[in-house]
Amino acid sequence: MSDLDPKHPLASDRQTSDHHPIATSDRPSLSPRKGGRRRRQRDSRRRQSQPKERRQITTSRAVGLGLLLGLTIIGSGLGAAAMLFKLPDEANCRTLFLPTTTASRRLYCAQTYADRNTVDSLLEAINLVDELPDDHALRPEVDRQLELWAQAILDLAETDFQAGDLDQAVATAERIPLSALPTEIRSRLAIVIADRVKGWQGIWDEATKIEAAIKRELDRQYWGLAFQQVTRLLGIGNRYWETTRYQEYAQAIQLGRQDTSKVERARGIAARDDVDSVLEAIKLIQEIGLASPLRIRAQTLLREFGQQLLDIADRQLEADDLPGAIATARKVPSVTGLKPKANDFVILARARYTARRPTATNLESAIAQARSIEFNSPIYGDAQTWINRWQEGLGQVAILERARTLASSGQADDLRLAIATAQEIPANNALWERAESEIGRWSVQLDTEQDRPILARARDLANQGDLEAAIATASQILSSRPLYDEAQRQILQWQGSIAREGDTPTLSRARGLANSGNINAAIATAQEISFNSPLYDEAQAAIGDWMAQTLDQQALDEAYDLAAYGTAEGFDAAIRQASGISSGSYLADEGTRAIEIWSRSLLSIATERANTDLLTAIDIARRIPVTSNIYATAQLQITNWEALIRVNANR
Repeated sequence: MSDLDPKHPLASDRQTSDHHPIATSDRPSLSPRKGGRRRRQRDSRRRQSQPKERRQITTSRAVGLGLLLGLTIIGSGLGAAAMLFKLPDEANCRTLFLPTTTASRRLYCAQTYADRNTVDSLLEAINLVDELPDDHALRPEVDRQLELWAQAILDLAETDFQAGDLDQAVATAERIPLSALPTEIRSRLAIVIADRVKGWQGIWDEATKIEAAIKRELDRQYWGLAFQQVTRLLGIGNRYWETTRYQEYAQAIQLGRQDTSKVERARGIAARDDVDSVLEAIKLIQEIGLASPLRIRAQTLLREFGQQLLDIADRQLEADDLPGAIATARKVPSVTGLKPKANDFVILARARYTARRPTATNLESAIAQARSIEFNSPIYGDAQTWINRWQEGLGQVAILERARTLASSGQADDLRLAIATAQEIPANNALWERAESEIGRWSVQLDTEQDRPILARARDLANQGDLEAAIATASQILSSRPLYDEAQRQILQWQGSIAREGDTPTLSRARGLANSGNINAAIATAQEISFNSPLYDEAQAAIGDWMAQTLDQQALDEAYDLAAYGTAEGFDAAIRQASGISSGSYLADEGTRAIEIWSRSLLSIATERANTDLLTAIDIARRIPVTSNIYATAQLQITNWEALIRVNANR
């Protein structure tokens, strides 16, 4: 048991007392003077050394104590003198029996406690001697010591305040037992304590107001004004604010100035609006740390620069540079918070590029790709907008094909119906230009018959197989004639028929290249067939199929690249990438086989990881797709591992 414990025998005759705040009235009562056992709260803060002033006070007390003890020896007789010559040591002070302990022994032990110079030890000292009667010979010395000890407690509170703990300082001051002091000392010290606490609170209020002003200027990034406020902390009257807080804010201002320069440089670099410059700006902003006053602004700039990269990618896509757009989007760093958006941008970019040529095949392929973008994606709304547009485009393609079929008869009624049908296509649709061209042709065909015999004669010649003569006859229609455009289209058609013999080998060669796996060469060859060739639509349909195969091949190649890392994350990403291959693709079977192999690799990694980390093993196994042949096996393993975790948790 500590000799400072409230349950120590020295305090056995004290009674529990309430804790009272500091008061400046005639009856200050931080704690009662008398009444038996006292309960005390221990001060949580210990002092490592005793100030010079405190040591001087202790020395003066010792001198005074010696004189008073001498007087007591003379006045009390030889028996008392013998007792005083054998003063108790600190160990004996712990075992004092108060009812039989003399005042001199109490005072000596109280001084022993007080010399420790802690709040609890000083309170123990006060409690040990404050019950002496007012008429006791040692009462004057006790009163003087009580005042010194109370002042020492206030000094310790001042130390707490200077260290930056206002609450602890006030709490320590409130523990000073004013009721143990004589009335005159009590009143004077109560005023001193109240003034001291009021002074602390005033200094602290002023410091917090200055701090609020500093933070306001820091938020506004007015570094000069912020530093002016920081200098107000010097001489505030508190060491904590004058040193620690001053240095913290001064360093923050210096860091803010440096980071402001980085922000301006980054903005200037990013203003070049090219990929490399924006990436350089992002790298510069990443140097701004979390301790900087500009950390929030830095995060905002990172996101802005990430979006700038995506804007560049979008412009590249609009310029038909699909590879460039994809490469730019993939360079968006994760620190921008836009990496998921960039990944989905790549998917949508491929879909948009496919739909540039609005055939039924291309539009269906584009819709399928865009639908793979999940609901929680930042560009999900954009994807849905494009899907709706392409779905409308599918309907418009069908309308135009129906109108062409009607107009192909050449009959007046059919032409009128064909025009009405084609006019159902909205003017803002991608097919409107084609429809408008057809409508113009059919309208002219209806509006004039003057040159029809010539054109009919030319058609007769063409039907007879004399395409050269048909072309010569139709060429008689002048450019100012209403049927000129139709005649020219017919001429082009016949020329196309002539060209068919040349284009058929070209398309066959392209298909041969595609069958041999040289898709890029096949596309380039098929693109040699001109728009007015009879084989143009067929060639474009083949190109659309080959481009879809190319995209599937790219997806599979990327999946292989991801799987090559040999990690759980790589296999998981590879499976998700290969899952995007369309079911009708010639690569579908290869993709399925690859997914099965990677699923088994995931299970193998999970099984190995289970030896050391069951939670990670479960997470890896859950990545195995439900379409895999080992999905059921993986689920069984997960169940077993979860059971093992529960068993381990219950041990």
